Amino acid sequence: MQDSKIGWTHHTWNPWWGCNKVSEACKFCYIGPIMRRSGNEPFHGPMRTTTTWKMPFIWDRKAAETGQRLRIFTCSMSDFFHPGADGWRDEVWEIIRRCANLDFLILTKRPELILERLPRDWGKGYRNVWLGVTIEDQSQIQRLDLLAKIPAAIRFVSAEPLLGPVRFGRRIEKLDWVITGCENAAKESRRGMSTDWVRSIRDECDAASVSLFHKQYFQGTTLTFDGLIDGVVRQSWPRSPFAR
Repeated sequence: MQDSKIGWTHHTWNPWWGCNKVSEACKFCYIGPIMRRSGNEPFHGPMRTTTTWKMPFIWDRKAAETGQRLRIFTCSMSDFFHPGADGWRDEVWEIIRRCANLDFLILTKRPELILERLPRDWGKGYRNVWLGVTIEDQSQIQRLDLLAKIPAAIRFVSAEPLLGPVRFGRRIEKLDWVITGCENAAKESRRGMSTDWVRSIRDECDAASVSLFHKQYFQGTTLTFDGLIDGVVRQSWPRSPFAR
């Protein structure tokens, strides 16, 4: 997708669509309505796409021409480490290797599957890959424990949808970035997000010098993307491994 509406990325790239629900964060997953409008069943596992595989090369050329690194949210319509995509993932790793002007942001709810699905030349991590896990509440904090064992240039947590308080403690020392945001679902379905939960994460990030991107919250019935926490815009990114 060109010019993503997701505030923390430039583009989204989906070499496959479809997933299976694994935790409370998945309950009202946005991919359901999108895929059903295309006549597909969203939660029967991944299906390979046919028209998206050349997009990273187009974006890579653009980034090389402008000198601006572009952030690519990879598999926004699935899970990159879903075992149903094992037959295609090596091709994606090759594309990632070749597109050196792009930063690929890979977010998973399956960190237990990461290690055996990394490329052989992963080493200490590809410099242009950011690895993240979703943590919707404290019950999923073990996802960060698993992520912390994986060598990566950038590690991050998406606390979206934030469904309860999250306290990182010393675990936050393993992170470079945290995203926070409320659940975006139908009014009759969505679960609320307390500003106190966001404040707590903000305070932990500030104490550990971890970047924070507050993506979205409801102001009354309006979904708001200005990043304000107590009147201050909190939308920043981690320092790039390519920064001079």
